[in-house]
Amino acid sequence: MEKMEGVQVAHSGNAPNATVYVRNLEERIKIDLLVETLRDIFESCGEIVDIVAKKSLKRKGQAFIVFDDPASAAQAVEDIQGFEVFGKPMQLAFARTPSDETVKRKGTEEEFEAHKRRRLTEKERKQAAEAKEAQNKPKRPAGAAEPQKPRPAKTGAAAIPDEYLPPNKILFLQNLPKDVDADALTAIFERFDGFQEIRAVPFKPMAFAEFDTEQQAITAKEATANMQVGAENKPMKVTFQRQ
Repeated sequence: MEKMEGVQVAHSGNAPNATVYVRNLEERIKIDLLVETLRDIFESCGEIVDIVAKKSLKRKGQAFIVFDDPASAAQAVEDIQGFEVFGKPMQLAFARTPSDETVKRKGTEEEFEAHKRRRLTEKERKQAAEAKEAQNKPKRPAGAAEPQKPRPAKTGAAAIPDEYLPPNKILFLQNLPKDVDADALTAIFERFDGFQEIRAVPFKPMAFAEFDTEQQAITAKEATANMQVGAENKPMKVTFQRQ
């Protein structure tokens, strides 16, 4: 299952909701033109509150049409299924989950924050699984000559990049300037629920921030990643501790 920001890619049989997942779009069309074209086509089915389309290689040829209500989305799936755009028939389905925009408009602030946290957790777990899977794939074509000085391959958690480590209750803080000590970090992180302590690494620009639960650590990570700290305003790198 792939994901795009704010929504999860649909599969056939998903329950009706206000977001339609569109795939099989022409990948060579510029995003601005694609969005404008999709709006012209889908607005006949109801009020559109958002259209999400990405230009990254992995997400090309896909888009999400967020309607004001599920009835409009259902009409779009029924009426526009197979309609050709730039020479290719669109394939439509309901998104697996409501979009960020739908939850924000229809739910409470607490429901919206909980929705974002769930999505972030799922995203990070998927990235960790993909990174681990990539490490297990062969690095060389079959029959290729061995390198002259082979290096031992990393395995397990050590092979996963910091950015893709699965969530846990301890954050790993890196790229800290010299004037940011444990007290300064405590002042930053103690405003988040569940904060326990800062553990600085002696003589190195790094530290750990521990929380009561994994979810509380996720919330703090989301709010502080790349935060500029210290007199140098250096962006602080925040990932999960390697297990």
